[in-house]
Amino acid sequence: MVDESDGIAEAIEGQLRVAITAAGRVGELIARAREESARRAQAASEQDARELASRFDAEKAAARADLAGVYRAEWWDRATPDQIGGAYTTARAWAGEDVEAVRAEQRIRDELRARYGIDADNAGGDPAAVRDAIERAERTRLQSEEQRRRAATEEIEAAVLLRHAEAADRDAEERRTRAEHTPDVDEQERLLSAAAEHERLADAARSDAQPRYDSAERRALTALQMEQQGIGHQAVAAKMRADVSQAKPATEAVKGKPGRGAKARPNRSRSTQAQRTELGR
Repeated sequence: MVDESDGIAEAIEGQLRVAITAAGRVGELIARAREESARRAQAASEQDARELASRFDAEKAAARADLAGVYRAEWWDRATPDQIGGAYTTARAWAGEDVEAVRAEQRIRDELRARYGIDADNAGGDPAAVRDAIERAERTRLQSEEQRRRAATEEIEAAVLLRHAEAADRDAEERRTRAEHTPDVDEQERLLSAAAEHERLADAARSDAQPRYDSAERRALTALQMEQQGIGHQAVAAKMRADVSQAKPATEAVKGKPGRGAKARPNRSRSTQAQRTELGR
């Protein structure tokens, strides 16, 4: 990238100056927004504060993973201005809370100075281009936050529906078990009918849960986060195709439907006929 000619190197340097200037400001905006979210959550309830802290811990871990590349020479040899700016944004956003982000920020500053002669504090990007970059980054951040909120809400709704489905499965199995052991033909018919109704309710709940979990908002958020990490468009598209074909709520991924597969259903007509034969003796 340093050896480009015919004005390409100068153009890239100009893009980098804009990216770094904007990244420093966007990182500070993100840090302030996170602090404000923490204050609101603390004021709302301890539960909200704990959930938000847990989410921030996960985001911090993801940020550390994203910044790992800045310590490798090959990353810098191939990095675009947008990728360098993205790394600097991440480092600035977490520098107030994480020593690893402080280290990464310093490494970025050192590399910018050594490779491009750019001082991160005075990168000198074109003011209009910097404003545009900041506005784009802020729109992306707000979009990401909104998608995260929608995805979280839909996943909670899906979990509630799946719990209802599991309860209906248990009710259906309990009634089928009772039907197997009752001598009263009419009671058996009533129990089997009730079991069928509970199975219908379970299937309906699962049907409603799936689109909430496998939502466009959740997939869009995942794709956006991958692209912000510098992952190529083709890799993101492949991930999304796999996600659509395999998407399943975590509660469903670790176990099958309770009750249904655990025990064979009695043959309704044969059980009824056996009871009638027994009563006629």
